Amino acid sequence: MKKHLQFIFFFFISVKLLSQDGSLDNTFNATNVGIDGLVLGITVQPDNKILVSGRFNFYNNISTNNIVRLNSDGNLDSSFNPSSGSDQQIHTSAVQPDGKILIGGYFSKFNGVSMNRIARLNVDGSLDTSFNPGNGANDIINSIIVLPDGKILIAGYFTTYNGISRNRIARLNTDGSLDASFNYVTGANSNIEDIVLQTDGKILIAGDFSTFNNITARSIARLNYDGTLDTNFLGNGSSTISSIALQKDGKIIIGGYFTTYNGTSINRIARLNSNGTLDTSFNTGNGANGTVYCVIPQPDGKILVGGDFTTYNSSSLGSLIRLNTNGSLDSSFNVGTGTNSNILDIALQADNKILIGGGFTTFNSIEKNKLARLNNTPNLDIRDYTEKNVFSYPNPVTDILYIENAINSRAYIYNLAGDLIKIFDVENNKSNVNLGSLKEGNYILVLDDGENRKTIKIIKK
Repeated sequence: MKKHLQFIFFFFISVKLLSQDGSLDNTFNATNVGIDGLVLGITVQPDNKILVSGRFNFYNNISTNNIVRLNSDGNLDSSFNPSSGSDQQIHTSAVQPDGKILIGGYFSKFNGVSMNRIARLNVDGSLDTSFNPGNGANDIINSIIVLPDGKILIAGYFTTYNGISRNRIARLNTDGSLDASFNYVTGANSNIEDIVLQTDGKILIAGDFSTFNNITARSIARLNYDGTLDTNFLGNGSSTISSIALQKDGKIIIGGYFTTYNGTSINRIARLNSNGTLDTSFNTGNGANGTVYCVIPQPDGKILVGGDFTTYNSSSLGSLIRLNTNGSLDSSFNVGTGTNSNILDIALQADNKILIGGGFTTFNSIEKNKLARLNNTPNLDIRDYTEKNVFSYPNPVTDILYIENAINSRAYIYNLAGDLIKIFDVENNKSNVNLGSLKEGNYILVLDDGENRKTIKIIKK
């Protein structure tokens, strides 16, 4: 992968001209054969490999039932072998810190073994038999989150888990068993489509429910970490909310089929304040004329929106748009005629390129079956950290590189050709990364907390 970097120091600068934002990246899956069914979920792993799930039997004419892992160029990752895969569609996947992969959907078997709607795979795609959900869920699992303590949050259409009543949401222990400490009264009275974990541990849920634990909560709610309803959250949608996402500032983006929110007319996309009230500074005009299935904030604050719509604020479009931070249409994002059918999921890669999946067979009139990658210029507004003395040592480094004062940052290591070599998170005041596997030479460390970025030249010896 390549990433544009504008270095503010005296060392080597690597710059490569990129195509216009929203244009098709023809270097991704150059065969154009793609998927024969439907893409429901895309997950980018920390090593930049790409998990694609849905309802399909082939990728580039190679048999792979409902899940596939790709290298960053879109070619099949031959090290991932799920054998016969699942017997029904896989809606979602999540990668644990140890590299194991949780999958959820409508399947009842994986690789011939009874696994009802949830399973865990080893890094190579084989079934992890140490994960035992018993009878599993009795209906679709739409969303999975791996929690910081290793427990697993699931949500969807189910009403039981391993034979125990659990309406549409449950928390699991690391071995797949039900976590009884997650407070349960009656849960949601209808389907949950999406869940998001806030930085404070609270849980946002969205769907087409009207009550949670017998308390009125229409289409959206926030739970405390123990599963009880957070009654300080003041949200109220008119109908289904399909997708929910958090901005860096704590504000909440929602998309779906709703036409009002808290009594205010707003069509299918909105931004909320952290307490659930409508953010009136986000002006979507007439909004979208069809369902919004996915909303993804970019690091620069702009928002990617995908779904099954043809207009946004009366402008003719094709199921994928990018909004400015105030809700207006970003005219610098040009998808041409866009896709010929719906977009069901969007994922951002580390280099800011955009992966889209769904039911489409063309993008801007070019054949692209159900999966494509689009060009997207990284945010070049590089500002140094000014409030914290961010630094790394030793330099030169032999094995372990220590990083201080870059808490809650994403770290990228590039070679001087601009190739992304390594990506990891810095979560503590003092973190370390093992660079023993790198070849001797010069590299660039980029630390980015979403608002500020620092670049440091490091020498590997």
